[in-house]
Amino acid sequence: MHFKRSPALTKGSVRRYVLLFMLPLFVREISSSVTHYSIPEEMKEGSVVANLAADLGLDVSTLTKRKMRLDIIANKKYLDVNKETGELYIVEKIDREHICTTKWSSSCYLKLEITLESPLRIFNIELEVLDMNDNAPQFRRDAIHLDISEATPKGERFSLSNAVDPDVGTNSVKTYHLSESEYFNIEVQTGRDGSKFADLILKKTLDREKQAVHNLILTAVDGGTPARSGTVNIVVHVLDTNDNAPTFDRAAYNVKIMENSPIGSLVVHLNATDLDKGSNSDITYSYSLYTSEKTQETFNLNPTTGEITVKGMLNYEDFRIYDMEVIVTDKGVNSLSGQCTIKILVEDMNDNHPEISIKSFQSPVSESIELDTVIAVVSVGDKDSGDNGVVDLHIPENMPFKLRESSDNYYELVVSEPLDREKVPEYEITFTVTDRGSPPLSDNETMTLELLDVNDNVPQFPQSFYTIRVLENNAPGALLSSLSAFDPDLHENQYLVYFIIEKEIANTSMSMLFSINPENGNLYALKTFDYEIEREFLFHIEARDSGSPPLSSNVSVHIIIVDQNDNAPVIVSPWRAHGSVVEEKIPRSTDKGSLVAKVIALDTDSVHNSRITYQFLQVTDASLFSLDQYNGEIRTMRMFSYKDSRHHRLVVVAKDNGEPALSATVTIKLLTVETDVKAHSDMTEMPLEYDIFSDINLYLVIGLGSVSFLLLITILVTIVLKCQTPKASKAAPPSRNSVISERNSTIADSTLVSNDAYWYSLFLAETRKGKLVVRQPVPKGSRYIVSSIPRGTGLSETSDSAASTLQLLDVNDNVPQFPQSFYTIRVLENNAPGALLSSLSAFDPDLHENQYLVYFIIEKEIANTSMSMLFSINPENGNLYALKTFDYEIEREFLFHIEARDSGSPPLSSNVSVHIIIVDQNDNAPVIVSPWRAHGSVVEEKIPRSTDKGSLVAKVIALDTDSVHNSRITYQFLQVTDASLFSLDQYNGEIRTMRMFSYKDSRHHRLVVVAKDNGEPALSATVTIKLLTVETDVKAHSDMTEMPLEYDIFSDINLYLVIGLGSVSFLLLITILVTIVLKCQTPKASKAAPPSRNSVISERNSTIADSTLVSNDAYWYSLFLAETRKGKLVVRQPVPKGSRYIVSSIPRGTGLSETSDSAASTLQVGIQ
Repeated sequence: MHFKRSPALTKGSVRRYVLLFMLPLFVREISSSVTHYSIPEEMKEGSVVANLAADLGLDVSTLTKRKMRLDIIANKKYLDVNKETGELYIVEKIDREHICTTKWSSSCYLKLEITLESPLRIFNIELEVLDMNDNAPQFRRDAIHLDISEATPKGERFSLSNAVDPDVGTNSVKTYHLSESEYFNIEVQTGRDGSKFADLILKKTLDREKQAVHNLILTAVDGGTPARSGTVNIVVHVLDTNDNAPTFDRAAYNVKIMENSPIGSLVVHLNATDLDKGSNSDITYSYSLYTSEKTQETFNLNPTTGEITVKGMLNYEDFRIYDMEVIVTDKGVNSLSGQCTIKILVEDMNDNHPEISIKSFQSPVSESIELDTVIAVVSVGDKDSGDNGVVDLHIPENMPFKLRESSDNYYELVVSEPLDREKVPEYEITFTVTDRGSPPLSDNETMTLELLDVNDNVPQFPQSFYTIRVLENNAPGALLSSLSAFDPDLHENQYLVYFIIEKEIANTSMSMLFSINPENGNLYALKTFDYEIEREFLFHIEARDSGSPPLSSNVSVHIIIVDQNDNAPVIVSPWRAHGSVVEEKIPRSTDKGSLVAKVIALDTDSVHNSRITYQFLQVTDASLFSLDQYNGEIRTMRMFSYKDSRHHRLVVVAKDNGEPALSATVTIKLLTVETDVKAHSDMTEMPLEYDIFSDINLYLVIGLGSVSFLLLITILVTIVLKCQTPKASKAAPPSRNSVISERNSTIADSTLVSNDAYWYSLFLAETRKGKLVVRQPVPKGSRYIVSSIPRGTGLSETSDSAASTLQLLDVNDNVPQFPQSFYTIRVLENNAPGALLSSLSAFDPDLHENQYLVYFIIEKEIANTSMSMLFSINPENGNLYALKTFDYEIEREFLFHIEARDSGSPPLSSNVSVHIIIVDQNDNAPVIVSPWRAHGSVVEEKIPRSTDKGSLVAKVIALDTDSVHNSRITYQFLQVTDASLFSLDQYNGEIRTMRMFSYKDSRHHRLVVVAKDNGEPALSATVTIKLLTVETDVKAHSDMTEMPLEYDIFSDINLYLVIGLGSVSFLLLITILVTIVLKCQTPKASKAAPPSRNSVISERNSTIADSTLVSNDAYWYSLFLAETRKGKLVVRQPVPKGSRYIVSSIPRGTGLSETSDSAASTLQVGIQ
């Protein structure tokens, strides 16, 4: 029978109820009954199964005494009995699948025996362990791999391994599920033992080329509640079969290939594919039977790669189109194949060069050739056809020529622009003919066109205006400058002659003051100049070429006489006799700053040399007197005291600004006298006349006497000159070494010896050729006497010549040439880094690689800084760049070298010096250093109201760190309280009083001075000076003594002296003018022998042909000067004793019909 009992509490005071089934058994006398219990597996430890004492009818209190024990047959001790309560409880969890390993029976029992003593009794107990769904189905492998051929028909079954579930009954595997698939499904089967398994069924034919692998999931589900499941991956590999034929990417190929393609050149790369795998996809290429043998001999087919390459020579003219058929086959068991057709078109290659032929070429030609004149005729042609046979002819650009097509393939080269030989003396004209093939072929022919010169360029002076500075006291005959001009023409068109264009200044011709060498333009001085008499001259020099007609140009020459410090200062105030001492009296009550005396010196030199500065050479008491070094004013530095001496000796030196400086001195003796205001007032009346006479009147008297003396001397000299009668020559003049030549006469002379400008305008001596060339038509009937010095025995005869062309091959025999040997480049400071400074391109007259130049900087370090860190040069064109910004105040110049090297073998090179000068910009404002003041503050000064006119109030000094030009400071009043009271020297910044202070003047004055530099734009700084005038004691007396001097200077005596000086000066001027007029009158021509010109032939073998500096012998010029108008020979300097000179004279008449005899005279210098 079955019993239901509530389970007892466990040791943890928890009891569970279990169903107890009891079956009554027939108990024998010696056996116990069998009791059945059923429990689920996996019960927790301590769970109560049943109360054995109650079920077996035992007394609980006797269980311990009767030694009750529990035995489990053939198993672990999973259960035990609580002897105190008689309850059967779980000792260890029971796993049914572990106890009952077989699944043939769904029942699982544990057999237990309960043994009691006193009396001995044995009870048999069967404990049925009921199954629970505690195990999920499991597959034996993680994945099931199946290989199925793509040729397997649909409906084919494939066995799958089944899942295993340890549970029994309904808890074991119940069914299977397959993931969704287009190609597969499953069918669940039941085995004889009731187990479940699944078969995989193919629903659709497989295609490996579409999908090579199929991934499926098989799920096994048991019948428990809740149901448990297990999964396995099924991987189906589709096995390939040769079911795809290889195919080409294109069914037909059209390929173009150039003729003459080299052997092995790739024509086309065939591309065939087979979707199969393994050997089924391995393919080979081959020609079909339809491909001709000619094609197979010309082209090679690679059976593995499918590349078709050139095997034989391709000639467009022989065979233009090749057709072939290629078969591709796989290597499957049942091989499949595909095919394609190929058409190869052979294209024509431009393999014939165009040809050029010069039919006519005219060289040389005149540079004045007319436009559109034909220079050359050229024909061109090409043997190719189509575009390859079409040719184009061209010449280099930027040439004054153009091509004009005259007929088929014939061209004319004509002049398109005016030619200029001076710019381009010859042209290398390259005719280039190019066809229109691909690639184009070309040919060229180079011809040299030479230009003949015509006289189309006037002589050019390097400058349009020459300013020449000449130091006074120069030596006569000194070279002043070389005024050479340049004529870019050739031969006689460039031979130049120079002469002075006549101009008279104060009745003096320029040719009497200056002389120019007609061949080289050297300009000489003919006299000694004095800056104090004549300071400048302005005239013109003409340069004329020898062309036909001749061309000329002139240039202005400005001669500036530069002063030398050759005049010492002359002290004019205070006046004193030569060597005497000036005595002055001053009152001892003289105030501080009072004027004691004023020293004035004059210097007749130029402004720079005549700047006078004054210094004390000797002074009795240096603390008592001060001397202004610029205006010579001697003032008291303090008031006299009783200790000061009554006598003072002051020696003042006046020194000019020359180099070396010249000076003059004056000694002033001062006597201090005691006076009161009244006495002093009387004293000041007396010396008034004396002072005026000594200072002003005396100068007027001296001037009047000097002018009167000059008038008297001038009158006497005029009378003496008019009374002199020139002596007539007694003998006929001996003849000079000369020839009389008509037009186009040829002489063997080497030097033109006449200084007659008119003669030069008619003739030109070509000294190298020994010819006299007529420049312009000579007046009919004229005859000219030309002195000549024979150079050779005669002239060689000209010979005929034949022209031929010689072409030379270039070698690298010319070094690169820079246009200049030294470059001076000025760079403004604050330049941008990378700025272009200059282009230093050189020229190499060689050709091709011999003229390709590379430029680089020759390394040089300055202050540990390499030049390449400061400058960079473009190696191809010589452009020079700055790599940094320069500052004039830090670095002012750099000197380095640039090398130009050609690409010849061996290479040649040359270098040039480059001088970089940093040019200052006005980037620094002046800084006022005196009077010193704090930033923005005002300078305050005090001066006495008794300050005299011209007294120094203050001096402003400013400094500028820029260059000399930009740092020149000028000073101006920006604001002044009374403009009539103060003056400001704009150069030295001295502020002085323009008059004395009056009672109306304000005590406070505000002066704002601006110091401005000379830059562009100018920068400036300002300073504000506040002046306060203070009262002094002895002012009234000072005012009284100063005032009458200013008003009485021009008194009656002075006025009469001025009138007298003017009258005498006027008489002197009239006398000089009358003398000049008398001297300029032309005497009547005498019927007797005409006056002769003087020429000298010295025994130093020097031949002279004119009387006005006509000898090329510098020694002769240094001794004598022929005054042609006066008929005199003037000795310039002492003649060496014992010397003997022959003087020949030639009549000066207006024209010579025949050669006249010349009279010779001998000049003998005796020994004394």
